[in-house]
Amino acid sequence: MKLSEVMKYINTALNYPALTYIDIDLFFDMAISELNTTLHTSLPLVKDMVKAFRQTVSKYEANKVILTSNPADNDFIIPTDPIDPLENDIDCYYSTATRKFYIIDRYAHEYSEHTTIKGIFITSDALHLYQSMNYGGTAAWTEIPTDPNYEANIDDYLPDDWVLLWLVPYVCYKYTVRDGGTAQTFAEELSQGFQQLQETYDIPSKVVLATYADKPAYRELVEANLPYLDIVVPTKAIYDTMKHSRNTNAIYGSMYDRGGF
Repeated sequence: MKLSEVMKYINTALNYPALTYIDIDLFFDMAISELNTTLHTSLPLVKDMVKAFRQTVSKYEANKVILTSNPADNDFIIPTDPIDPLENDIDCYYSTATRKFYIIDRYAHEYSEHTTIKGIFITSDALHLYQSMNYGGTAAWTEIPTDPNYEANIDDYLPDDWVLLWLVPYVCYKYTVRDGGTAQTFAEELSQGFQQLQETYDIPSKVVLATYADKPAYRELVEANLPYLDIVVPTKAIYDTMKHSRNTNAIYGSMYDRGGF
């Protein structure tokens, strides 16, 4: 679930006050902090989830180009068949002869060929992503509807159950109290939801890194500990696989256990 989807649920629950994440970012981080202190986990704050998403999106890819000008200023048109690509003030271009895109590397004084390319344009307060598309003899940018300031993947860290039964009611409760409203309904939802979740999930405070090495929440730890992943690390995310069975069987000791027969 994207952070923007979570915001839609929150605005719906609050009867559409048109809140943005920036308006209530403190309450998101408070919700995660309460989870960490109660469950003895180490989930990152939502602001850190957003930061991690931005870093992931901004990582180098062969077909990714950092744009020096806003595509919107040029009607999103990608230069086509320039006479001398290396001498023109452009970041990339499209060739109608090969039907390929080319990214210019001015330091190496060369360019690389790609079937499609991605563009990143950074402003003082946002980072915009673009995807190339070609039609006939022209090519243009189309903006990917994702703002990394806003579109962190919450489901990389919390299942939908925890978002709907804990995170949304928590944020709504804190906002309603701050706004001077009656928050009793959200308080009850918050209390009941957390009780249900605790009864359904068995969440360890530490996990073996190798078990979750493929998960985005553990990417930084994996990179820092390669190739030795058989170590125990703090729990960085909650997953659906941590649900226990509906009926937990009793476990009995034996004559070999301390305090047994």
